[in-house]
Amino acid sequence: MSSGFSAWGEAGRPEVAALATDIQVRVLNVSGAGCLVEAKRALEIGSVAMLRIHFAGGDFEDTVQIVRCQEITGAGGVFHLGANFLTTSPPSIVSLRYLMRRESGRSVGSIRLVPKD
Repeated sequence: MSSGFSAWGEAGRPEVAALATDIQVRVLNVSGAGCLVEAKRALEIGSVAMLRIHFAGGDFEDTVQIVRCQEITGAGGVFHLGANFLTTSPPSIVSLRYLMRRESGRSVGSIRLVPKD
């Protein structure tokens, strides 16, 4: 048994590993191109992550790249993270991009103009 850390595998190649951390987020806005989420942790711009959202009884996920990280003043360590969807694969029925296309146009509402005084 070795007491040290070796980055070389049995085949003589460096081993690659990653530690994953789940960060809870609240979705503020989402579109076909990306989303804005709120988190209690800053993320480095350029970071790539897997974003998973539970919606309408299903889990939808896509790979995103963080393009903006802004601390919200006076909110006690709350950050708004802007993320673009990375098109690493075609949209599938469990991808966020597919969900946005499917739900686009289904919501209807109204806008009422307020008369100027």
